[in-house]
Amino acid sequence: MTITTNDLPEALQAILLELQRTNTPLTVTHEGKPIAIITPAQSRKPRPAAGCMKGRGEILGDIVSPLEQPWEVLQ
Repeated sequence: MTITTNDLPEALQAILLELQRTNTPLTVTHEGKPIAIITPAQSRKPRPAAGCMKGRGEILGDIVSPLEQPWEVLQ
């Protein structure tokens, strides 16, 4: 689908609804040359908060053995 910059303001709402319905991009031209491409927004699925960082952490050492040097705050 292609439209000129002169025709875009007059039909903007109808064009955007058509883009959403057909899920196709729109090329906007000025003086016969493409200057922009408008694409329909993709719906995002909400991610659950629990588990959103799964697989991103890294254990860098032994987390269950006693500390080599006790923390000052614990003494």
